[in-house]
Amino acid sequence: MAARPLATRCSPLRRLALVAGCALLLLAAAGRDDAVTAIKTLVEQRRFLEAAQAGEKLVKERAEDAEAWLLLAQVHLSPDWAFRRDARAASAATRAMKLAGRRPDIVAALAFARARLTEYDDALKLIGELCDATPPKASGELLSELLVLRAELRLKREGAAGHAAALADLERAIVAAPRASQPRILRAEAWMNVDRYADALEDLKVAIDRAPGSKAAHALLRTACSQLGQREEARRHYEIWKRLNRLTDSVAPTSAPDLLERRDVLRELATLNPRDLDRRLELAQTELQLADYDGALATCEALLGVAPTFAAARWIREQALLAKAGQRPPPPVPAPASDGDGDGAGDGASESASDHGGGAR
Repeated sequence: MAARPLATRCSPLRRLALVAGCALLLLAAAGRDDAVTAIKTLVEQRRFLEAAQAGEKLVKERAEDAEAWLLLAQVHLSPDWAFRRDARAASAATRAMKLAGRRPDIVAALAFARARLTEYDDALKLIGELCDATPPKASGELLSELLVLRAELRLKREGAAGHAAALADLERAIVAAPRASQPRILRAEAWMNVDRYADALEDLKVAIDRAPGSKAAHALLRTACSQLGQREEARRHYEIWKRLNRLTDSVAPTSAPDLLERRDVLRELATLNPRDLDRRLELAQTELQLADYDGALATCEALLGVAPTFAAARWIREQALLAKAGQRPPPPVPAPASDGDGDGAGDGASESASDHGGGAR
């Protein structure tokens, strides 16, 4: 959801080198007890590379601290970070488990990491350990996220044979977290697989209200509306999906849009889908990278008028003010755009923006 890196399109390692100094200075200024807060602030600001670098420093300093290792795992589990390292999330969660035992939050982090690494059997065992206990060892949003992941894996691996079990998991997920978008999106897809388009549409209406920037939800809405004869609505969702897809179909320098094209697409999305705060945030980042400081400030002010505590928007505004005043801070290196859909481990980027900024779990 955040804007692509520097206009020079340097490599991920080069970008990491550019931001490492900022992260190290931040930790040096903070006391040991403030390091966790500093890392969570970086995540809220969508500065994932810096958060990961700071997390690595923290685990070196506090090698026997399970919380430090779990935080590092959670940074690498951020669904909005295209350059996350799933293997590092798994190794950090494993280390946290050795230090603190099979705590539900640690077991869950390892389950998400194993699933991303396509180690599905291991992931399913971990999910079952938490979700199938009596009573379940997880609750609320965490339980919902685990059940969504299991349902997704069942549909992926078992197809029609896993349909009933997946729907049962999704029903539990919705009960555990009624406002979450991802179980609704996945259940809508399951309904559509058996031609129940009206049921799918009801779920998608709830999901898109919560996650207006979800590419998957707009794609499904286009199909459901078309099947139900709602042609104008189907066309609107297609136009939004098409632009989201252009932003997120690749993060490779050779095929991703350049900054000028990205700005044009994001401006179109701001008009077509103004409730998608994350894409409006990405527009501000792109304007800042193009040295359009007035544009970045105007976009941030509009965002903060809707979401006053949106940490990432506040940080970009600060950078634009500094740059406009002639002080040249290092350019921001935000995460590339995600698809806003989550991946079974969360409800997606747009949903976090609607809460005015996210953070490591």
